[in-house]
Amino acid sequence: MGGAKPIRRLWPGASAVIVLITVYSAPGLAAGCRDMTPELAHMTVRDMQLRGPGDRHIDLKVRIADEGSERAAGFQHICPETVDHTSILFVFGRPNIPRFHMRNVHMPLDIAFIDSQGVIRNIQTMHPYILGSKEEKLWGPRVPVLFVLEVKAGLFGMQGVTENEWSIVLSAPE
Repeated sequence: MGGAKPIRRLWPGASAVIVLITVYSAPGLAAGCRDMTPELAHMTVRDMQLRGPGDRHIDLKVRIADEGSERAAGFQHICPETVDHTSILFVFGRPNIPRFHMRNVHMPLDIAFIDSQGVIRNIQTMHPYILGSKEEKLWGPRVPVLFVLEVKAGLFGMQGVTENEWSIVLSAPE
């Protein structure tokens, strides 16, 4: 076999270590995340506008989570790179006080709770659930809402979106 020795003889288990380093050192990749889930792929995409005081507005494309399985899935298991350019609008059949968790979500999110008139009533920043935590935090509105908008954390603050001054206008379905 000449002078070259297989890696396994020089360092038993080296091939397993190399695989682990490759899997977990990919830049920006959260362990166990995906670019798309069946639920996210099933959500229809619509144009939406956030409207603020004066002529201020922000145009967004949103995925509509209007079925139970889509609302239950949300951004769970989705990679941060996808969340950076994706927004989800949760649509409920009637006003209620939903609760949201961050289990299996890989990055912080801003969440806006929106009433039946389209007015943003409450904005919160949600942080991912830490595996092994004794208590799982739930986020929810202070008043009944018909819609909930999730976007990457910091977006509302950067754009100056505030409670009770901003509203949503959703385009008609195609």
